[in-house]
Amino acid sequence: MLNVTSRVSIAVILIGLVLAACAPAAAPAPSTAPAGQVAGAANKAAWELEWQQLVAAARKEGKVMVYTDRGGDTPRQLAEAFEKRFDIKMEFLVGRGEELTQKIQTEKNAGLYLVDVILTGTTTLLISMKPRGLLDRVDSLLLLPEVTDPKAWITDEVPFVDKDRTTIGMIANYTRYILRNTDFVKDGEMVSYKDILNPKWKGRITADDPTTSGTGNAFFTMLAGQTWGLEPTKEFMRQFVKQEPAITRDKRLSSEWVARGKYALGVAPTRQTAIEFMRAGAPLVFVKAAEGGKIGTSGGAAAIAAKRPHPNAARVFLNWVLSSEGNATFVRAQGMPGARRDAPREGLVPELFPDPDEKVYAETEETILSGEEMMKISKEIFAPLLKGQ
Repeated sequence: MLNVTSRVSIAVILIGLVLAACAPAAAPAPSTAPAGQVAGAANKAAWELEWQQLVAAARKEGKVMVYTDRGGDTPRQLAEAFEKRFDIKMEFLVGRGEELTQKIQTEKNAGLYLVDVILTGTTTLLISMKPRGLLDRVDSLLLLPEVTDPKAWITDEVPFVDKDRTTIGMIANYTRYILRNTDFVKDGEMVSYKDILNPKWKGRITADDPTTSGTGNAFFTMLAGQTWGLEPTKEFMRQFVKQEPAITRDKRLSSEWVARGKYALGVAPTRQTAIEFMRAGAPLVFVKAAEGGKIGTSGGAAAIAAKRPHPNAARVFLNWVLSSEGNATFVRAQGMPGARRDAPREGLVPELFPDPDEKVYAETEETILSGEEMMKISKEIFAPLLKGQ
């Protein structure tokens, strides 16, 4: 359910020479600053002036409207920090990704443009909203140097997720896809994703449903697109079905089953839920598989509506939420790692970050879009396990 919460002729040359001869000698110009620094100062003055003008125009608009699937305390924390910083009101509408897509489309069909900024997962933005023409490019709206500087980001580039630059990632989650109960699965028994095919684990595995959008689908999509290739992954999936895993769409239940020992292994559990059980003392750890894991932005990305009622306020908010202050506010509220190098880490568990020797795959538009095809493949392969569901 959706709910609203609280932008030169010869003559001229001769005249110039005469005037120069009559003028008093000019004071020598300072020579201590290199030309590059002088140019840099001029550029800084230019962006600062533009920023001041933008903020002033945004304040005249009075507010920015954000549609998001980020619930909990995130909207409140963002609104408090942004309003304190700029004296611009923030309004939120919170709902599931597909609900937000339908609402924006319905508003567009009616000639209404009510939303400025969209904060949601990359899948919703790139699969649902972008093809419908609901998003605008964001690269030309970035102004603050601390946002446009590639070195400010852990990937050494501004984290645009798609080639058209309509979506920019704010979160950098590292996902490991196998959860083990240490009472049943000892150190060294799991070093590869293929180890879940060991006959000893038959009937002792639960897995997130790969036929719908989620971590299960993301796992097999990564294997097919970035790790093994499509055909080897399909064969792996067929062998996995023979292990008779308990398939569930309940994001909490999959981790709880492993925490309580009902199952020894969890494939593609919801990471945050698993970490909650870890913090509560459950005998759980993620497997550090040789194949590696994925750095993803699906936990939080920003986009701008194609037509927006408050264009200046939207631009101010976009730059702010990608800045050091804004990104820190967002990631603290979400409890997830930020995409900026200076994003805070306090209070976050080590499992959210890759070890230096782990393989890392980056989430791209191609891998996100290929998830739909992997859903179709999963429905065929996992059909025997899904009867009656």
